[in-house]
Amino acid sequence: MRKLFAAIVVLAMLVSMFAVVSHAANSRFHIDGAYLTNEANPSESHAKDWVPNAEEKDVQTGAQAGDIGYVYGLGYSYFHIQGWWGDAEDFTDIGIQHNNGEIVWGYLKPDPGLAANAGLNYCARYNVTLPLQEGTVELKFYKKAAGGETVIATIKYVNEKSEGIVFEEKSVSGNSTVPGESVWLNEDGEFAAVKFTTNGEIGGVSISYWASNGTNGPLGSFRAELFAFDTDNDTTLGDNKQPVASTVVDWQDNNKPAFKWKLDKALKKGTYILRFTIFGDDATGVSQETAYVVFPAVNGEVDENKFEYFGTSDRKFNFAIHGSRDIADFYGVNPADGTPSGDGDDPVTPAPATGDNTMVIFALVAVLALAATLFIKKKSF
Repeated sequence: MRKLFAAIVVLAMLVSMFAVVSHAANSRFHIDGAYLTNEANPSESHAKDWVPNAEEKDVQTGAQAGDIGYVYGLGYSYFHIQGWWGDAEDFTDIGIQHNNGEIVWGYLKPDPGLAANAGLNYCARYNVTLPLQEGTVELKFYKKAAGGETVIATIKYVNEKSEGIVFEEKSVSGNSTVPGESVWLNEDGEFAAVKFTTNGEIGGVSISYWASNGTNGPLGSFRAELFAFDTDNDTTLGDNKQPVASTVVDWQDNNKPAFKWKLDKALKKGTYILRFTIFGDDATGVSQETAYVVFPAVNGEVDENKFEYFGTSDRKFNFAIHGSRDIADFYGVNPADGTPSGDGDDPVTPAPATGDNTMVIFALVAVLALAATLFIKKKSF
C-alpha cells in the first residue's frame, strides 16, 4: 500500500514540478523556462525557446520562488518566461502588470489537452519576453475570470544600483538528484547542522525543502538558527548558548520548495553553526500520519575543511548563505576545535553589522522529484 501511495506521489510531483508557490491547491502556475536575454524574440534564435543559450542567464529557480534577484549591471535587456497556468475555475485571459502599472492582457493560449494531463479543468500557455524595467519591480501575472481579476503569481527583481552590499546566494553546491541521499527529519527534536566560516558578512540563508502537506502527513514547523562558533560544536549549541539569529518556518504545502530568510541586519564574517530542527506534537514518527521535512543532499564532493556536517543525520545537505556579490571565495577553512572564532584571543559572538543592505535571494532548485523515493525509504536511509 505504501509503495502504491509513493507511485501516486511520483505522478503528482511530475505534474507540479517547478510551480510558483503563491496559489491555491486547485490551481498551478508552471514555469517551463525563465532567463535574462538580449533577444527581443528568443523564438527566432533558440532551437528551444524555453532553454537559454550559453550567453544568457538562467533564472528559472529564482522565478519559481518569486524573486529572480539583482539584475542591475549584468548586461541584459529582457526577461523571458514561458509555461502554463492551470485552474479548476474557467478563466478568459492572462495579463501582466509591472508594479502598479496597467495590466496588459492577451497572453492566453488555451490548451485543453494540457488541462487533462494536469488534472485541472482549464489550462492555458503563456510565452513572454519583457523589457527589464528600472528600479525594484514586481511583475504580476493575473487571470481574468467570472469573479474578476486575480493575481496568480508575482516575480520580483531589482534593476537599480545599490549603495550598500549586494548580497547573493553562496551555495555549497547544487542539489543532488540521487534518491535516498537527502536529510529526513520527522521526529520532534531531530536536527541537521553544519559548521562553516565566511570571509564576508552574512545577509541571509536559503534552502530547498520538501515537507508533508496535509495530505501525506500533517503540516508542521521547523526552526532555523545561526550560532556563533565557540570552542567546539557541543559548547556552541550548549544550553547556555543563544543563537545570534533564529526563525520558525510553518510550511504551507508541498508546492513551497524554498525557505528564504533575510536577516534584519547582516552578521559579521566569522565561524557559525547553522541548525535546522523539526518540532511539534505531530512530528513523532515515520508513518504518513506524522509531519516531516526533507532537505536536499549536496551534489558532488564537499570540502570537509570548510563544511562540517553533524546532527540526527550527518548527511551533507545543500544550503546557501547570502554574502557579498564581490567576494568570490566566500567560504573559508573552519578553525580547529578550541580555536576562537573571529578576531581576538577569546571566542566571540559576532555582532550584527551596521548599515542597510540590499538583499538578493535566489531560491535553490526544488527537490520535488527526489522526495518521492523518500516516501518509500523513510527511516531506512
